[in-house]
Amino acid sequence: MQLIESIVQQAGKSYLQYKASKSNYSRQALEEQQLNNWNKIKRSLQSTAIYNDLNLKYIKSYYDYVEHVPVGDYDFYSPYVSRLESGEKNVLFNDKLECFGLSSGTTGKDSKKVPLNKMMIDQFLAAQRQIAARVTLLEPSINPLGAARLTFGSEPVVYNQNGFDYGYISGILGTKTPSFLKKNTFPSANILSISHWDQKISALIDEAMTQDIQIISGIPTYLISIFEAVLAKTHKKHINEIWPNLKIFIYAATSINQYQQRMDALVGHNLNYYGLYAATEAAIGIAHSPFSNNSQRYLFNPELLYSFTNLENPSDIRGIHNAKLNTPYYLNIGTPNGFVHYSMKDVVSLEQVNDEITFTFVGRKNTGINLAAEKVTDNQILNAIMEAKNKTQSDIHHYFVSPRLINGKNCYSWTLFVTDLNHTKPTCFAEHLDQAMKIGNPDYCDCREIEVIGSPHVRLINHKYLADYFAANRSKGQFKMKTTFQSDLEYQNFLADHFPKVQLEDLQ
Repeated sequence: MQLIESIVQQAGKSYLQYKASKSNYSRQALEEQQLNNWNKIKRSLQSTAIYNDLNLKYIKSYYDYVEHVPVGDYDFYSPYVSRLESGEKNVLFNDKLECFGLSSGTTGKDSKKVPLNKMMIDQFLAAQRQIAARVTLLEPSINPLGAARLTFGSEPVVYNQNGFDYGYISGILGTKTPSFLKKNTFPSANILSISHWDQKISALIDEAMTQDIQIISGIPTYLISIFEAVLAKTHKKHINEIWPNLKIFIYAATSINQYQQRMDALVGHNLNYYGLYAATEAAIGIAHSPFSNNSQRYLFNPELLYSFTNLENPSDIRGIHNAKLNTPYYLNIGTPNGFVHYSMKDVVSLEQVNDEITFTFVGRKNTGINLAAEKVTDNQILNAIMEAKNKTQSDIHHYFVSPRLINGKNCYSWTLFVTDLNHTKPTCFAEHLDQAMKIGNPDYCDCREIEVIGSPHVRLINHKYLADYFAANRSKGQFKMKTTFQSDLEYQNFLADHFPKVQLEDLQ
């Protein structure tokens, strides 16, 4: 029996490598795929309310779609979602509504609710196969079909209402694992369904301890928390004492930049990191190559529709065929659940590597910082943090940044969660952050030189408070640690709500 399984797994690996090697991500190939995708989605939406309301019968091609179908955010689609929740049929799609995916809001019922029909579930599963194929091609020593995997997701069902299940996409997909992979995937579905965090982690450790885990996947903050629990329970110093062959981390939902050093330190050796750019709305990008040089390049999931909105001119919307390279755009997608032309509010930049069109994630709309038209992005902020971390040799676990008025001038106010409050002075952090920001953003440099923006201010908080913050929010399943704030008042309110135990004497 084991011999047969081994043969099947090797054949599967060879097939995945072949599929990955034959995939074409040139601009021409992607354009042709977009033409096909539009025809397929248009056919599937006929006779639905959204089809009629958007007059899709007059949209003859992908080019018409880009130019004439209005881009809408969740507020636009929300009334249609409400009609689905009430039990109405043929609103956003014609096939069966499987469940609702929840975004990472403040509580489950306050999240965005994304209707998931069978075609959407199939797209998510196809993206999982694509990332497996890509990893198999780039990591030939690993067979994802046979290697033991630690894949942490949330509960598949957070609540049920009007006969419909509501859950986070990581948990939903965990219930869809193919039968031939279930024996190598940990934790099991039964453990994932445990609602009590400590009980879930304890059961996870007991189940996975004896396995030869080679691949892990999930949100970095969750895996770090799990690894810390594993080490605490086993009294080991490093994870590689338990899983020596652990090599690959497939991460999602957030950048790995600020977590890589911490993860490698916990494991005891460096991992290879591959990003899956996925949201509740869709799986959008798969890793083009391993994360390196503080950057993750993605390939577009060829199953979706894409368009790109000019940051400065919202009426300038382009498609795969005419989007400019090395130019930031707001990303829009089209999916078979009736979110026909949906604004993700993410900013991406297209790049060409050899003949392949790739993209990088730049940041989110209305995030980053902009005090004097300098428009610093999330990535530039993160790069500054990494530079300060390296320069000071400090263990920065997390950070917040917000505008603040000091001595009559607006400045960048940084809050750093560190291991040792006395290791480095706040003024030293401020100098390194300021220098890194000047190098990373010429407009910031100009504003600092003419003193439109004042010197940055740094406050330090003991990293122990992060544990309480994470513990209070981890049940959401796709919790993302907040980093930037648009005003000092927003930051102060956030601190009061989420870090009530922080006292004035804890701020240095």
